[in-house]
Amino acid sequence: MLMKLSFYQLLAVLILLGVANQAQAQFVLSGQVTHQEDGGPVIGAAVYLPDLRLGATTGPDGKYAIRNIPKGTFTVQVSYVSHKAIIDKVSLTANVQKNYVMENSTLSLEEVIVSGASAKTIIKESPIPMTAMNNLQWLQASSTNLVDAVAKLPGMSQISTGVGLSKPVIRGLGFNRVITMHDGIRQEDNQWGEEHSIHVDEFSVDRYEIIRGAGSLMYGSDGLGGVMSLLSPRPLEEGRTVARLLSNYQSNNNMYGLSGMGAGNVRGFTWLARASTRSANNYRNSADGRVFGSNFRENLNVSGMVGLTKKWGYSRLYLARWQQQINIIDGARDAQGRFTQNIALNGADTVVAVPGGELSSRQINPANSQDLTNWKIASNNLFFVGSGSLSVNIGYSQNHRREFDNPLAPPNTPSLYFFLQTLYYDVRYSLPEKKGWETTFGTNGMYQLLNNRGAEVLYPDYNLLDNGVFVFAKKSWAKLKASGGLRYDLRALSINKLYIDGQGRFQTSPQGAVEERFAGFDRNFGNVTGSLGAVYEISPQFSVKANVARGFRAPSVPEISSNGEHAGTFRYEIGNVNQRSEVSLQGDIGLTYETKSLYFDLSLFTNRIDNYSFSERVLARSGQDSLVEGVPAFRYTQGNARLQGIEATFTFNPERARWFNFTQTYSLVLGRNLSASEPGARYLPFMPPPRWNTRLRLSRDKIGTWLRNGYALVELEHHQAQDRFLAAYNTETATQAYSLWSVGLGADVVDSKGRTRFSVYFSGQNLADLAYQNHQNRLKYLDANARTGQRGVFNMGRNLSLKVVVPLDVQGK
Repeated sequence: MLMKLSFYQLLAVLILLGVANQAQAQFVLSGQVTHQEDGGPVIGAAVYLPDLRLGATTGPDGKYAIRNIPKGTFTVQVSYVSHKAIIDKVSLTANVQKNYVMENSTLSLEEVIVSGASAKTIIKESPIPMTAMNNLQWLQASSTNLVDAVAKLPGMSQISTGVGLSKPVIRGLGFNRVITMHDGIRQEDNQWGEEHSIHVDEFSVDRYEIIRGAGSLMYGSDGLGGVMSLLSPRPLEEGRTVARLLSNYQSNNNMYGLSGMGAGNVRGFTWLARASTRSANNYRNSADGRVFGSNFRENLNVSGMVGLTKKWGYSRLYLARWQQQINIIDGARDAQGRFTQNIALNGADTVVAVPGGELSSRQINPANSQDLTNWKIASNNLFFVGSGSLSVNIGYSQNHRREFDNPLAPPNTPSLYFFLQTLYYDVRYSLPEKKGWETTFGTNGMYQLLNNRGAEVLYPDYNLLDNGVFVFAKKSWAKLKASGGLRYDLRALSINKLYIDGQGRFQTSPQGAVEERFAGFDRNFGNVTGSLGAVYEISPQFSVKANVARGFRAPSVPEISSNGEHAGTFRYEIGNVNQRSEVSLQGDIGLTYETKSLYFDLSLFTNRIDNYSFSERVLARSGQDSLVEGVPAFRYTQGNARLQGIEATFTFNPERARWFNFTQTYSLVLGRNLSASEPGARYLPFMPPPRWNTRLRLSRDKIGTWLRNGYALVELEHHQAQDRFLAAYNTETATQAYSLWSVGLGADVVDSKGRTRFSVYFSGQNLADLAYQNHQNRLKYLDANARTGQRGVFNMGRNLSLKVVVPLDVQGK
């Protein structure tokens, strides 16, 4: 208790010092941003100070002004579509006027990342591979959703269940081996599950930052594979108010999405409000026709922020409510190959063929669907304490996950209902830069509580407490940038008992039980993690980097205590009470070569994971699937594993023809089970196949009088055959190679003063309407179609997408 009091007393003193520090001087950074080609103003360029999380946007005259800046030296990033980002250092002891000239280029290689490091990290100076995708890149991408767009980046892929459900995978690792952060708060929504996506409104995300490698140092357990940070739009500069409307339509499943946003800043009082909705029909492909159960809807997602930005720092309060209803694709078909469904008929559970009209319906099936809702409130704070800064982030979320699978149940009665509450905190103090050193130390963790509220139970109630302390430092020399740190984590996990009643159903209460099925679980997991790496600049064009990192992941509750049929995955899951923590040792080595016309980046990695956990099918003595309650049984097991891979990017963007851009990327992950006792078990499940992405993009700043930032692109995404799969126990099968063609084009429509009136983004995916199955598509392993003999359900066919963004009002600029 004394240690806890001392910590909170120290925290209170630091906060008071930060508030008291508001008497310090404040300055203004202002200037103009112009085009290199003609000297004209750049309208809408972002000028951002990542150290302070402050920024401004240039107006019709190309001018900007950032106020409330304390004394000090800060990094400045200037970015604009189809131009090379500018990175600069500015020292402020008085008001400073700084002008910038932007070069037309489709290369933006020095974007600043603010997650995963003490305050800021320039991508090319980070020994840990990082990448980012902003809102504009998503708008221009040929994708069906945000995760689908991110999954095309080198080293990324996705576990998918139809179109509405996509889970990101980093270097072959996903689920709770990847930490998702949302505006500085850990996103907790049963991420170990395969059958739902991240519970965040994709329209609200302004930027997606990804750390490809162990992220345990800064965020603790579960950061084994990497960290993804989802960021809302930055607060506007003082005196500005904006509003915008975004619409999205997709032809394949008649999906429509609509999102409205308003934001402003009045004398340091900042605010943002957003409301969004999406609805989709069943998608189609040439092999299955309309895929029954693939439709979804998000009736109303709302989010917002209110905050105060002053010379002492800022304080912001975020609120979000996300809700999605989605049908479950079970792939069941009759002898004629027609999709079937279970309905209540004359008081009995009856299987019938799905009528043709219902295949084109947006209706949610009350007997085979999920209802997912996530509420969140978070406070983000930054205080200037002396020459350093104190960051304090606290968030609370409620996640409601309801699954319906019984047509005879009363209306709105879920079979499974998980109610998850999470309290997360993150406190960091960054020392001022001194002699090339930048140091941050802090603590973060969470308290989590889950209760079962459904008619059935898959795993028991539990609570866990995480806490970790860390120190991170960077040191800069003329040609060498080194960084690293250490962390210690402790997780206390307590899982309640599980009982079984007279009808064989699981329950959490001993009342009326006839047997104790799970004896309970109470254990602590602790570990030390860390990383050390460096980037060395051999020449202005050529640099090499290396990093070694140790990560860990404590076992999840399903891996320990599952013992029941999971409606969303159509399998019986069996946990392992002897699960141990996964511990990884990952090494990265890379090189980057960059000239004014060429860019080449190569990363090699190897990741040894002890006690790697995965689920495998349980077979009967006959060699056939063991069935429990009519569904195949899977059990969690562990073994040592090794993942190795390559990520490469080549871009040709001629200095004398900036309108031309050719980019080729390649990603490869090989996952081996080092503890396998038979040949068919030597590969890890859900590993993405080798992938080539080829893209030709043509762009132009000005097209006539009324068009700006025009672009056209052609993309070929080739997935090689996946013949390295977990064949043992009938867990996986080989996947054939396939290639997908995509196109895109768009532009901003402007008025006589050069201000954007609206923007149009058109794209087409899978133009050849190819019937294919992705190796990481869970639908690949559903029952075979009796008419065609083809197993599982195929991915989406040809799809045309149209996004339109309309600025409704602009004041101040």
